[in-house]
Amino acid sequence: MILRGVGRRYGLRGPWVLRGLDLDLPAHTLVRIEGANGAGKSTLLRLLAGIDAPTEGRVTGRPRTAYVPERFPAALPFTAAGYLTHVGRVHGLPAAEAAARGQEWLACFGAAGYARTPLAELSKGTSQKVAVAQALLAEPELLVLDEAWTGLDTAARGELDRAVAERAADGATVVFVDHDPRRLAGAAGLAYRLEGHTLTPVPASPGDDGPYVRIEAAGSPPAALPPELPGAPAVERDARHPATVRLTTTAAHSDPLLHALLTARPPWHITGLSQLPAPVPGGAAVDATPASPAASAPEAGPYPEAASRPAGAGRRTAAATRYQAALLARSQRWLAPLLLYAAVLGIGVRAGQPLLDSLGYAAAALLPVTAWLVRLCVTQEPPAARTVTAAAVGPSRAHCASLIAGLGCALALGGAGTGIVLLVGEPVSTDHTVAVPLLPAALAGLLAAGCSALVGAAVGALCARPVLHRHGWSLAATVLGSLLALVTGGSPARAAVTDLVTGSLTGTVRMPLLPAAGAVVVAAGAAALTARLAALRE
Repeated sequence: MILRGVGRRYGLRGPWVLRGLDLDLPAHTLVRIEGANGAGKSTLLRLLAGIDAPTEGRVTGRPRTAYVPERFPAALPFTAAGYLTHVGRVHGLPAAEAAARGQEWLACFGAAGYARTPLAELSKGTSQKVAVAQALLAEPELLVLDEAWTGLDTAARGELDRAVAERAADGATVVFVDHDPRRLAGAAGLAYRLEGHTLTPVPASPGDDGPYVRIEAAGSPPAALPPELPGAPAVERDARHPATVRLTTTAAHSDPLLHALLTARPPWHITGLSQLPAPVPGGAAVDATPASPAASAPEAGPYPEAASRPAGAGRRTAAATRYQAALLARSQRWLAPLLLYAAVLGIGVRAGQPLLDSLGYAAAALLPVTAWLVRLCVTQEPPAARTVTAAAVGPSRAHCASLIAGLGCALALGGAGTGIVLLVGEPVSTDHTVAVPLLPAALAGLLAAGCSALVGAAVGALCARPVLHRHGWSLAATVLGSLLALVTGGSPARAAVTDLVTGSLTGTVRMPLLPAAGAVVVAAGAAALTARLAALRE
């Protein structure tokens, strides 16, 4: 992954946060980012994870990415296991494998008992374990950690140390920020400091470049290693002798590591000690058998090797759409738009009324309801959770998934409303003298509802984040935009509704094909514009 001439401002016109960064991040590497508060560390991590786009310069070669935000939100209507399954699918894993890996990582961090607990009921420390688990379960090629150790207990911090070292040993690039200067001090291959909006390399400390030392030790069952071992050594276990372990670390950390093993309760017995001729890139031994559950899943789990390969962008976008739809359904925010639409239909649609008039009325009522639903989907995810999704599929695809979820819900509502009108409406002209063919009228009504839904989706997208961030302005713009889309000449929604109403005067069914095409263009344009802005104005 390469950054060339990358610069980033606050928003689009604010002061510079980062300027002129040139950075090459190879595989098999642990990278530590240092700097004072406000120096731009989190901004740099967001650029690396693909959550934000640089104002200037370019980022190339971004691999599959997972991100752990500084503060993980609990305001998500899922259980811990349910959320991990959704995120695993967004990363491209099959549903069963995502669920199994999520359970394994929760157990790894000592949180298996909270798998079925709603996220809103978890403590801060347990929520952070879920945040770390969602990033590790997909075995990303680029792992970005923004103070991921904060809030974890001692055992969980030690497990995360080992998991991070194993990810680098397996070929990934790991970039992390942590307030503890000793964090992975013996394993980090590169270190940079952010100061004055620029990035400078930090010279390696004596002993950081090796040689490496391999320690063989035997313990008493269950042979659990002490937490937070000095130097975050790579761990190798023999499946035939689970009480035997082989640890690889730098020479600078070998003495503290030996002391930690010998003074553990119960103590470990040192059975061998050898020096490696050279360090392995990334600061960890690549021949070590991974000890973490996710790393060993392809061999020990029930899934074939091909099933562990993440799916393509299309399937991941579909998974993100399902996640957004589940988020909307579980939050019950859809209830208010549904009640509004039902109330409008209850007031304006009566049994025995001319069918085409009622279909036009139902289609017109769907436009503001769609704008509301889309606006809900775009803004419903807490910002920190949104960064997780954006890192997995990219901010543009994550935004489009929100739009599709809202539009899909509106189309389902419009289909139901059209069906109700067909049941209670009278298939005659306005003066009740000309019979209206039912099947063409139903098709015209569905097309008109689709036009209104597409235009309403465009209104909702343009009146919410990332175009408008303030709630008050967004709400006012949504109401005004919906009204203008219904009354302004040239609006596809207005044209579709007008075709139905004027056709009712003579009993003629007019198919709104041209308005439907225009609505598709309007919705696609709004989606493309807002998806592009999603990475620039998050």
